[in-house]
Amino acid sequence: MEKVFTQNDWSGGLADTDSYGGEGTYAEAVGIDIHSEPRLFRASQALKKASGTLVTDFPLYSLHCSTGTTYFFGSSGTVYSRDATGSYGTVYQTSGGTICGCGEQNGYIYWASSGTLLRISTGSSWATDVNANFGTLSSSPYHQMVKNGLYLFIINDELVASVDDSAGTLTVAGKPDVTLQSLPDDFRYTAISNFGNDLILGTKNISGTEECRIARWDTVSTNFNSTDEIPESSINTFLTIDNYTLAQAGGMGRLYYYNGDTLEPFRKIKGDYDNKSMICHPDSKCQFRGLGMLGISNLYGNPLNEGVYSIGQYDKNYPMAINLDYVISHGSVKNIEIGTMCSAGTLLMVAWKAGTTYGIDEIDWTNKYASAYVKTIAVSGSRYKQKQFGEYNISYKTKPSGTDIGLEYDINYGSSEGTITLDNNQTGYYKMSGDASLEAGVAQFKIKLTTSGNSSPEVEELYTSFNERDVV
Repeated sequence: MEKVFTQNDWSGGLADTDSYGGEGTYAEAVGIDIHSEPRLFRASQALKKASGTLVTDFPLYSLHCSTGTTYFFGSSGTVYSRDATGSYGTVYQTSGGTICGCGEQNGYIYWASSGTLLRISTGSSWATDVNANFGTLSSSPYHQMVKNGLYLFIINDELVASVDDSAGTLTVAGKPDVTLQSLPDDFRYTAISNFGNDLILGTKNISGTEECRIARWDTVSTNFNSTDEIPESSINTFLTIDNYTLAQAGGMGRLYYYNGDTLEPFRKIKGDYDNKSMICHPDSKCQFRGLGMLGISNLYGNPLNEGVYSIGQYDKNYPMAINLDYVISHGSVKNIEIGTMCSAGTLLMVAWKAGTTYGIDEIDWTNKYASAYVKTIAVSGSRYKQKQFGEYNISYKTKPSGTDIGLEYDINYGSSEGTITLDNNQTGYYKMSGDASLEAGVAQFKIKLTTSGNSSPEVEELYTSFNERDVV
């Protein structure tokens, strides 16, 4: 009996597994844009290295300052700048090693090394005017900062510190008029974010137990307003998308939705997590073009493709999709780490590390990513039956001069791919077709895009037909 498989919706993003996902999902994709126009995909913009050879450590935090300059704070204490013209430079070398957080408050830039809070006025000279010992913090590697009301709040081991807006006074536990209770002995803060007028705080368990918690604080009480525990090693970062607040927790790609009191399971980024782990660094997130962006890094074992993922939807009528949009200029999606990410208008900036090579990329509005592809979920029909695949069509909206569309396959969940020649380009029907006989229980198909400068094909539909035979 002949059957067909057709996919003409790509708005669902990554599926849950190779064989199962909701409408419009796919098993794997790298460097594609599914959000600009519903029901089709094209190659995303490329990322280009903008920092040259300047960056010699790993920028983990960044600040787009009110002056228009963006500052990047490195893992060995280097402070880099990008001015409004796009020129990069080095402005300061912090003693004390890794910079653990940064923020801006009332005309001052603050940043923290492990144990020390530093600051400089936004109009002062980095060569002469840095206050290199503004205050003493704990030796924690996490000092992420967020402005809320009249205070700059700083996570500080098991405490929350603050800098007053008017007086510029550092209080290492709470505010001058409110001392917030400490965390229990086994917990330390790892992330902080605004939640309306309140703060939410993520933790890790230093005993190694798979148990961490989120706490909500209204900044005027001495106790948390609510807490919730989840079975993860740590809350790595918070990501705000419109009315959603998500937490990325642990090393297995799980995302949780915060409803104001508790964390609820939201999605899991597809990967092979058997004795493997990913990490999302605290400042590896931003909002860009209406989407939440999350930087996914390898911790060990490369459980999934690494790069800049989007989380979002075209509008309320479409699913909340997860997709790997941007690949760093280094070109790899394995053995890399994404550091801080920052956006300003149409500019997206991404810091990264590949071995001992570092860089800061910017979105390239003149070139598409050159190796974009989508791989379908498994086409299995009646799973117990033998199948013979034989006809393939890819319909497109545009295929500009110099671009092309290719089709590969693998069978029975294999990793080695073969090529299906699309030798009939029916331009009158805006489709490409080919024939190749494949015997399999299941098959997956990879659509590959060849780009040219800033041009990419726009794919609408994949169609294949197959015959099924009953077997005993």
